[in-house]
Amino acid sequence: MALAYRSNRVRSSSGDDPKLPHDAVVEILKRLPVGSLLRFRCVCRSWRSTIDDPDFVAHHLSHSALDASNGYLLCLDWDEGDDPVRYSLFSSESLTRPSMSQIEIPFAASSKRFGFVGSCNGLICVREMSGDGYARSMYLWNLFTRKHRAVRRSSLDSKFRSIYNVHVAVGFGFDARSNDYKILRILYFPDDINLVEVYSLSTDSWRSLECEVPAFCAYSPSVFLNGNLHWLVSKNDDLWTEGWSGSIVLFDVASEVFDEMALSKEFLQVLSISKEVVLSALNNLLAVCTVHGEAVGHPQPHSVCSVWVMRDYGVPESWTKLYSFEACGQVTGFDGFMRNGELLMLIDDDEGVSWNPITGQFTILPLSRQSDLVTIIESLVSP
Repeated sequence: MALAYRSNRVRSSSGDDPKLPHDAVVEILKRLPVGSLLRFRCVCRSWRSTIDDPDFVAHHLSHSALDASNGYLLCLDWDEGDDPVRYSLFSSESLTRPSMSQIEIPFAASSKRFGFVGSCNGLICVREMSGDGYARSMYLWNLFTRKHRAVRRSSLDSKFRSIYNVHVAVGFGFDARSNDYKILRILYFPDDINLVEVYSLSTDSWRSLECEVPAFCAYSPSVFLNGNLHWLVSKNDDLWTEGWSGSIVLFDVASEVFDEMALSKEFLQVLSISKEVVLSALNNLLAVCTVHGEAVGHPQPHSVCSVWVMRDYGVPESWTKLYSFEACGQVTGFDGFMRNGELLMLIDDDEGVSWNPITGQFTILPLSRQSDLVTIIESLVSP
């Protein structure tokens, strides 16, 4: 609290503002964690005005995004009864011990189950889950500022509450052109009718889009990168069908149009022989994690895994194998990357593990068998 102490001692003739030049104050404040900034809002009116200013929020976000230590992993754990057990926050510097546990989520009731849609610039999109996978309610939440907003219900909600076998794909991203956060929802009905709608945080409303979705995206998690939401999709009914073909479906969050990114024949061949294929993002590059066999010469099963990245965004021929490694046990899923490059994965549908590509070290994570993960950064962005 040295800053606060000094600011109370040294005042200008106005009796309100510190003697430090405003630019110097901004340079100091933008380097501080959110918790400190929330306290320092009480130092004086000018500091409160600075910290609440949207330009400062953007400056603080830009600085926070450059520091890997500001990256966190938020985990929702569930017991066998599908009731929330705990919400834990892990620092990227220590995934073995949560920096915060038993986090209070203001909108979560013990009788409901929630899942993550995604996170962007410190905002987390959370949805209440139901048996059919449809998000009954959605929320935007910044756990560092402890602010949240309930997303307004769509007019389409009542349409398919009584319809079974409705598949839903959801994505969350940022529109840099209009400085707006948006939620995309695609509804797949049994009669092959697709409905697409977009929620805008700035207007707090949903809008229907008249467009055609290139492929079925409901079974793939979305990845937000370069202003686009991405889904890795199969053109066959089965991912592992011989001669598997697929592509990456894009949704431009700013222009609100779909597109499709082709995959090279060589990369399609790699995916066709893989047992597990997950799209992710690593260091601002599209990445694909694969499990493509079992290693020999071990008394216990070992999985052979690879990570591929798209070196030149949008260029199908630029997919490059970044590294391969062996993991003890059967890798049954990937949960993306931490900001420091560690890969999160699930072993034997039971054990959460992180792998450090620099040291080659595996770390067992203190997670339950039923959990949902999302990576976030610390920010002042308010829902």
